[in-house]
Amino acid sequence: MAKSTKGELIFKPYFVQRRVGTNMLDWAYASDTNWDAFHSNIRVDSDGLKISDTEGHTKFGINVKWNIEGFGYLYITVDNGGEYYELPAAGSRRELNLNYEMARSRVVRNRKRFAKFSSEGWLPSPEARKFLEISEEYLEDAAKVRSDEQKRAELSQKSLLYAMQNSEQIEIEYAWYRIAKTPYRKDFFIGCDARGYMQMDIELFFERFTELFNYATITHYLISKVYDDFEPKQGDVQFDLRDVLLRQLRKRNITVEGRPLFWFYKGTTPDWLRKLKYDELLKYVESHARTVVDHYGDQMYAWEVVNEMHDWANELQLSPEQLVNVAKLACDVTKATNPNVLKIINNCCPFAEYVQLGRWTDLPAKYPQRTPYQFLRDLVEAGVDFDISGIQMYFPYRDLSDTIMLIERFESLGKPIHITEIGTSSGPSALSVKTGQLEISQDAYAWHHQWDEQTQADWLEGVYSLAYSRESVKSISWYDFVDPFDWIPNGGLLSSPEGERKAAFHRLQSLKRRWQQASASPIR
Repeated sequence: MAKSTKGELIFKPYFVQRRVGTNMLDWAYASDTNWDAFHSNIRVDSDGLKISDTEGHTKFGINVKWNIEGFGYLYITVDNGGEYYELPAAGSRRELNLNYEMARSRVVRNRKRFAKFSSEGWLPSPEARKFLEISEEYLEDAAKVRSDEQKRAELSQKSLLYAMQNSEQIEIEYAWYRIAKTPYRKDFFIGCDARGYMQMDIELFFERFTELFNYATITHYLISKVYDDFEPKQGDVQFDLRDVLLRQLRKRNITVEGRPLFWFYKGTTPDWLRKLKYDELLKYVESHARTVVDHYGDQMYAWEVVNEMHDWANELQLSPEQLVNVAKLACDVTKATNPNVLKIINNCCPFAEYVQLGRWTDLPAKYPQRTPYQFLRDLVEAGVDFDISGIQMYFPYRDLSDTIMLIERFESLGKPIHITEIGTSSGPSALSVKTGQLEISQDAYAWHHQWDEQTQADWLEGVYSLAYSRESVKSISWYDFVDPFDWIPNGGLLSSPEGERKAAFHRLQSLKRRWQQASASPIR
């Protein structure tokens, strides 16, 4: 990529927070006008956030992790009120007040969302109107300050606080408006991985699992430190335990998805697979997909055909073209083996911060990287025959408004969406503190409050309701079920193998009832 001949744009932060300590992450990333992350020379130093080489992108926004006291320490997209930024002319520098730019970008976006939803019949609450007005008033006051950037930043920070709260108010209210005017979705899948079957008393597992879920995934990691290995030696596939689990789930009318057929992640890629040449890999993909899909037949509703193949989990160091070819072959063989099974392409890190870091998990990326959206778009354009866009949404250090807007963007691909993995922590417990797995945080809280059971339940309620309100979203699956066996420390819905239900467990039960009640009630 040719170096830019443009000047330098500087976003100067003013740390007006009361908290002493880190209030801005020491790196940031750029995104284009489609909200796709791209690599640039963006950097943070003592003068602020600087960018002078956008590697061919004319217009761009920046994404910075910033502490908004009273709301959370999370990423904010700064996009010049939707008009985006351009680098100044060569040899020149331009400095902007970062606090003001953050507030202005969010307030303008809220206005647009407010107007769009209102045009569709949504009636905002008095609180939503008031918060929009307050954020606008503080922004107007900040705009009038010309000679005192510190004062301007203080007013902007207040505007941003109300704007962030308003963003979530608008989205949640609109989601419930959509839920109320739509028939109850009896076929909506609420699921979880079924590995709790191996982690607690079997009868207790099924009792708790069926209280919440009508959908389950069964994991087929080739090797794993936390799960029964599926193929530790090439060709030596281990079906027995999974067959028993599948029968038990189907006996209880749980719809089952198998996952993943292929995941080239560091912890699940055995040495024998790493040693295969590309032509040998293709033969293995064909053989493995046929063997596994054929074994289960129609007992599997869907298969996660590839997982995190969007230039993230790439231990085999394949090129972008090779990754597309592997995905295409795997989907073609899956369909040929069982035309009835649905094919999911699963993607992690949906905001694609990794593009700026240039990493394939722990490996340096050898090729320019794509976002999950760009990868799925490339698959569509290459004629890859998949059925479902899978999105992982572990707490993304974004607010709920950003979360649903990203999901909406995936709708443009024309495929149904599964939120394949989602979760967040309930915060430290006595056990996690004692073992050092999760200790009491001294950092600024990420979202609304330090993570605890109620905050976990609040986030679940918000993101599940947003997803459920979108007709394109057909399924949402929490990961994981039981502490302490979690991908996210204390991210389960049960606090131990003894089966104690957390607040989020109860919240999800009540939330399903509320969805049904809302659909049965007339819109007022």
